[in-house]
Amino acid sequence: MILPHWGRIILNAGSIGSDLYVFHNVTVGDDYVTGKPVIGSGVFIGTGSTVIGQITVGDHAMIAAGSVVVHDVPSCTIVAGNPARVVRAIDAGRIAQIIGY
Repeated sequence: MILPHWGRIILNAGSIGSDLYVFHNVTVGDDYVTGKPVIGSGVFIGTGSTVIGQITVGDHAMIAAGSVVVHDVPSCTIVAGNPARVVRAIDAGRIAQIIGY
C-alpha cells in the first residue's frame, strides 16, 4: 500500500488487493445497508474520493479525485464523477507507469 499524503484516510473494506495507491481524504467503507467494498490489486484512489457499499473495484482501476463510487468498477478503467462513471478503458501497464509503481 502506498500513502503518498497522510491525513483522514478511512479504509474499511471487505478486502484490499496488493499495490493500493491512495491519497488523502479518502473514505472506503460500509454503507450500513449492503456491506463493504472489495478493492482489487493495483488500484489508484484519488484525493477526496468516497467508495462505499458492497461493490467491487476491479484490478488496475483508477478512481479520479473527488469521485463518489457506489457501483462496481470494471478492471482497467478510469472512473470519475458523482456518481462515478467509466471515463475510458486503460491498459494495466499504463496505470503502473502513470503512478510510478
